Amino acid sequence: MFAVEYSDVGFALAEQGELRATHVPGSGPPAEALVRWLASVLPEQHRDPWITAGPQLDAGALGELLRALRAAGYRVQGFVDPSAALAGWQRLSGQTIAIAQSRQQTLISVVFHDGEAVELQRTVKLPGGVQRLHDAWLQLAAQTLIQQTRFDPLHDLRHEAALRAALPDLVMTAAREGQARHELDASGRELTLTLTRDQIEAACAAILRPLAASLQTLAAGMPEARLLVSQSLAALPGMDAVLDSAHLTQVLVAPVGSAACAASVLPAQPPLASGAVQYLTRVPLPEAFDAAPLPSRQAGNAQPPLMATHVVYRGRVVPITAQGLVLGREPAGATRELRLPEGIAGVSRRHCTLRRERGRSQIVDHSSFGSFVDGARVNGRAFLAAGSVLRVGTPGIELALVALDEPAATDH
Repeated sequence: MFAVEYSDVGFALAEQGELRATHVPGSGPPAEALVRWLASVLPEQHRDPWITAGPQLDAGALGELLRALRAAGYRVQGFVDPSAALAGWQRLSGQTIAIAQSRQQTLISVVFHDGEAVELQRTVKLPGGVQRLHDAWLQLAAQTLIQQTRFDPLHDLRHEAALRAALPDLVMTAAREGQARHELDASGRELTLTLTRDQIEAACAAILRPLAASLQTLAAGMPEARLLVSQSLAALPGMDAVLDSAHLTQVLVAPVGSAACAASVLPAQPPLASGAVQYLTRVPLPEAFDAAPLPSRQAGNAQPPLMATHVVYRGRVVPITAQGLVLGREPAGATRELRLPEGIAGVSRRHCTLRRERGRSQIVDHSSFGSFVDGARVNGRAFLAAGSVLRVGTPGIELALVALDEPAATDH
């Protein structure tokens, strides 16, 4: 079987688990761009592919895509959720958290392998996709050029378009090497733009922050899950910190076209009598097909995250246990409590709970003023890594999180 991976940021074609071609569409409707591209890469006798399409496409968008394909003579087998297809192809047990981006959204999907199939359980849609990142890069590049050369590329559409087109490669080079340069002709002036990895990470921090917060919450509720992220997304400056914030032990990186490869091993389906096509969010495991395992971001000498075992408050080292440790001004009724003094603005009576289970420590926030781990607000719950700083409330009070081996050094 052939399968097509479809999104507004890229296409891929695969046959029986093997990637055949990829394409990045230009301007214009992506459905029309897909039809034009398939005409040049999909054999005439195989015009009945599966299509992987993510949750960013609503029923209307899927309908438009189906109409465009049928008008061009394609007999679509059906649509498939890419995260479920990929987890099934890789036979990933239990729960998997998958991250993907469209032009306007970032999507976090949770899929579950129940032994017979992989099913999409939920999807979190966050504003701020590829387009917002590209806009942030463009603003950074323009500001840097003005500071370095007093030339503003955004005052000329030609210069702006040329700079925008060059930025993806420039950013990826800076991500790999720490710094990148781009030469540009500004109306006869030869100018050099230099960007560093740190500059790019700072420019994108506000866009990536909601992703980190949502990811922390999901991961804390599913400590045995793994992360699955696309190769292009994992390579972005700033994504290392986002992925690390989940504190999950395994992060798998999916190369371009992996979802198409996964869907291409699904069996053909007979057409429905109604003429409609199905959208698979529960994907059966492929029969007798062994896929090469996806590369792991934590290969080599990388170690699992070290979880905090204790919190430090006014020189006391207080253990985080399975019983739970409740922090607040008046944590009445708690089996174990850490009472914080009155008069600290932004601290609730029963502010948050720290708990350690199966070697994982996490915080559950109960407050309206917020709890923060390394400056990022906890969205419900999050893991607690050793070396992090926990801030309780706003402005609140800061507490150090540590890992200790000696039980005698703790305050019981």
